[in-house]
Amino acid sequence: MPNIFNRLRKQESLASSQVPIVDGESPDVSPISRPMSFPAPMNQRQSSRNWGPRAFTYANNMSRRSTSHRRSTLEGGQVPELTKMQPAGLREPWLVFRRSILNSWINILLLVIPVGIASHPAHFPDVAIFVLNFFAIIPLAKILGYATEQMSLHLGDVLGGLINATLGNVVELLVGILALVKGEVEIVQTSLAGSIIANLLLVAGSCFFFGGLKNNEQVFNEHAAQSYGSLLAMAILSTLLPAAYNSLNAKDADLKSGTLTLSHVTAIFLLIIYIAYLFFQLRTHVNLFSAIPLQDRKAAALKPKKVDADEEKNVDSAQAAETAVATTAATPENTASAATSHDQIDVIEESPANNENKATEDEDDEEEIELTLWASVVLLLITVGIIGVCAEFLVSSIDGLTTSWNLSRSFVGIIILAIVGNASEHYSAISVAVKNKMDLALGVAVGSSIQIALFVTPVLCIIGWIIDQPMSLYFSPFTTVVLFVTVLLVNYIIGDGRTNWLEGLVLIISYTIIGVAYFLYPKDMDTSSTSLN
Repeated sequence: MPNIFNRLRKQESLASSQVPIVDGESPDVSPISRPMSFPAPMNQRQSSRNWGPRAFTYANNMSRRSTSHRRSTLEGGQVPELTKMQPAGLREPWLVFRRSILNSWINILLLVIPVGIASHPAHFPDVAIFVLNFFAIIPLAKILGYATEQMSLHLGDVLGGLINATLGNVVELLVGILALVKGEVEIVQTSLAGSIIANLLLVAGSCFFFGGLKNNEQVFNEHAAQSYGSLLAMAILSTLLPAAYNSLNAKDADLKSGTLTLSHVTAIFLLIIYIAYLFFQLRTHVNLFSAIPLQDRKAAALKPKKVDADEEKNVDSAQAAETAVATTAATPENTASAATSHDQIDVIEESPANNENKATEDEDDEEEIELTLWASVVLLLITVGIIGVCAEFLVSSIDGLTTSWNLSRSFVGIIILAIVGNASEHYSAISVAVKNKMDLALGVAVGSSIQIALFVTPVLCIIGWIIDQPMSLYFSPFTTVVLFVTVLLVNYIIGDGRTNWLEGLVLIISYTIIGVAYFLYPKDMDTSSTSLN
């Protein structure tokens, strides 16, 4: 018996050494070369039959698919149907709730909404009402942006982009309408100016700063930045003209009526410019707003290495050797070797690993539809309704807040209310900026300012015209100067299509200085130059 076992072991080792293994497949081993196995106990035979080779292979494939984050692709680059996320509809309310509410840590502030809504009927102090509804609107703005994005994915590029651009500043629009109905013209004007300043200085500055800390330098589309700069200059022109008109030596009654008429006509033309801008961006000149290629962004993000004296000598000697080689005559052998090395480089660049990385990056950039169209619409309507209630209580408590904290109304509008509408945009823009997607971050920060200046502001001016409220484009001289300097500074920074952390720090400190100036703004000067009653 021992001789038989020894002979079997020798045959098994010989067979295993002769059978080749191709592409990780199991070899075709004869039965005599298989290791001997004894019968398993009765309590283990059932599990052995259940977990055969097919079951183990299927489980291994499923585990491998889950660990690769469902990034496996079929031949031709198509994604398998099993890996695509199915949109959640109205018949799956829990799935809609999970995807829309449980997708960000900011949404923990949703717990404040019931308390904020109940604070006004319960006659809480005005400070408590303002603070509660202030924090309640922040996650609602985040959910509103998510619902708008999901709805735009169903409607195509043109119509989806139009809806996304129009509904991107619903919070500012709702707060402005409610304040305008109550006759709070100054709150409306300062909140609009504060949103523009906060987006251009605080949001864009934070993107440049935090993105520059991780990346050496970040690049973006220079043509898009120049278009943004011209539109912002057009918006500042609409505020400078009423201010210059009011400096004329004329009767007060004529100046007031002329300022309102000039503001109404300018608002109509601003809306025309905004519609033309959307048509230009989404239809005729889409290529001008395309993102910078990934290779250029990575090349700019690389941080320079420190070179010692010895390394400099090695570099100089290497350059001298390359020059000597370049000056020598090209022989057929050298030409053949160069062609071979070039082919090897091409093979390396087109290797499956590089293709997989490229596919992974493209998949990360691709937006996935998570909600159906009607689920997005219902979520949008519910969110807008809740924002309207919270904004109503927020605006009604401003007077008590300014009295209790001894703040000027200009500070509340320029700084505090601006943060409410820009909190979710601030978080989103910084997130994509750190990932070196500066084109998207710039579109969020600067594009939002353009929407407020060319869409929200003229719409509120026209609504004030309809409901007989003296809403005009004539801001206070101090606010007009701040807007002009802000747009001038941002145009200087984004004009070259490159940015770094120092430029972001300049914008953040500029916003801080403006905040201190409005904090010290005299309370008795709030309505001296903005009211046209």
